[in-house]
Amino acid sequence: MKVGELVHDWAFGKNGIVVDGANVEVGDGSVHAHGEMIEWEWLVLYEDGELQGAGTRDITVMENESR
Repeated sequence: MKVGELVHDWAFGKNGIVVDGANVEVGDGSVHAHGEMIEWEWLVLYEDGELQGAGTRDITVMENESR
């Protein structure tokens, strides 16, 4: 996987594009404890405009069938 690839995130059921590599975000209390540091392997811009971290096991590269 690399920056620029289109991916599908099965955990969220959304498609997106990988915009950066490893990153850290701070939990907001919704899923992770408030203030908890969460390390992600990828930063993904999803089709709904949300920018969020993702793990390699949660996302798969979408194949372009026109190639």
